[in-house]
Amino acid sequence: MDIFPDKKIIVVSNREPYSLSRRHQKTVGGLVSALDPLMKATRGVWIASGSRDELKDRPSRFPVPPADPSYTLRLVPLGPADIEGYYNGYSNRFLWPLCHMTLDRVYLTRSYWRSYRKVNGLFAQAAAEEAGEGSVIWLHDYHLALCAPFIKELCQNAFVSIFWHIPWPPHAVFRICPQKKELLEGLLANDLIGFQLPAFMENFARCVERELGHEVDIEGGVISHKGRLTRLKAFPISVDFDWFERAAVSAEARKFISKFLKKRGLEGSKIILSVNRLDYTKGMIKCLEAVELFFTKYPRYKNSVTFVQIAVPTRKVEPYLSYMERVQRKVDSINQRLSRDGWKPVEYITANVAHAELAGLYRKADLAMISSVYDGMNLVAKEFIASQVDLSGSLLISELAGASEEIPGVTLINPYDTEGCAIAIKAALDASPAEKRKALQEARAHVRERNINRWIMDIFKEIKNIQDEQIPSQFFKRAPVVLKG
Repeated sequence: MDIFPDKKIIVVSNREPYSLSRRHQKTVGGLVSALDPLMKATRGVWIASGSRDELKDRPSRFPVPPADPSYTLRLVPLGPADIEGYYNGYSNRFLWPLCHMTLDRVYLTRSYWRSYRKVNGLFAQAAAEEAGEGSVIWLHDYHLALCAPFIKELCQNAFVSIFWHIPWPPHAVFRICPQKKELLEGLLANDLIGFQLPAFMENFARCVERELGHEVDIEGGVISHKGRLTRLKAFPISVDFDWFERAAVSAEARKFISKFLKKRGLEGSKIILSVNRLDYTKGMIKCLEAVELFFTKYPRYKNSVTFVQIAVPTRKVEPYLSYMERVQRKVDSINQRLSRDGWKPVEYITANVAHAELAGLYRKADLAMISSVYDGMNLVAKEFIASQVDLSGSLLISELAGASEEIPGVTLINPYDTEGCAIAIKAALDASPAEKRKALQEARAHVRERNINRWIMDIFKEIKNIQDEQIPSQFFKRAPVVLKG
């Protein structure tokens, strides 16, 4: 990547790209898959959280990837109390449900906020120590909303940007946050804030307008704050289209699919596929209810269609553990009620599935369902589209997932309309090959053009444009932001 050949790129995220506890194996996740090639090309520094116990007597800064070191990973050592308060607490028991508008799941204690603020300061300290003259520091997600002001106090010449991967709620929801002003002030210390969709960007701007009373140019994506400007822009994240296309036809994928179908007795069956993290925002219960009604309403599909749910546990704390149990009980209930003659309606898989194997499943599936009750984007939709090399499947996607507003050629569903979803499943399975081909050609052309490489380039071009605009220097001189404890 040559857009910043003379600048140091520093990525900061909660999750590390290579796991210290697993002998530096590459971790699974869309962000890591997207940014690892960037960091290899720019030979920058990736800062992430680490366990204080695991880092005891080990260096917290080391080259990665192990086989061919090309950039530096720096881990910020966190103790159990820090992880509980900052990550499990404020990030995932408060900010996550708040931003996904599942307010009955919001839970907050003062200690969560203190840990969150403390850990953001630790991340900022590490970033400032790594930064050189004119470095670009790229923060990621809701875990790091307070980093920018700390960085600016320590390293005034750095360009700091954050990408907010999850939704930003409207003011009517965000206003319940006790630390709303501090969070907004913290985010406005960034020079550029990226969002998944224009609607999320507008929600943020309205919150700033209502809570801080600052001048906001929503159309231009500019907020005037404490004598300087913060830019806002939507950058819908994507996937590596070419990689999934190749993986779907790979020998590894073909071997996996053959074994998968034989083991479960699914040869010759039509497959409805859903792939999710075990998270209540993904609407898995709603999806299962729709599938149950589909088989009840249209019994002729029994024995010939199977719903395959890949559900990956990622946060083994409450409320995710309780949700995991609810999903399992629902699967068991459906299978006990509807199974017959050796056929069961739901194949439920909670084991990790490699990306190459997933690509094979995406290719094989006759129908994929995205049933999120609220989602920033949902990359499973784009992975499925990229893997559908035969143009033989269909995609039903919740109108409450960000991807539904961006991808043409897909069928929208309302996860709260159970019968409507059941009817949509039947229509998708019954669609003609020509209808499926036309819809997928349109969707694939969109995702192919707007792939992960374009997402990265669009963001870095925007950073360069901001730096090249030569805004009067007083706009870049920021008064220290004081964040209340």
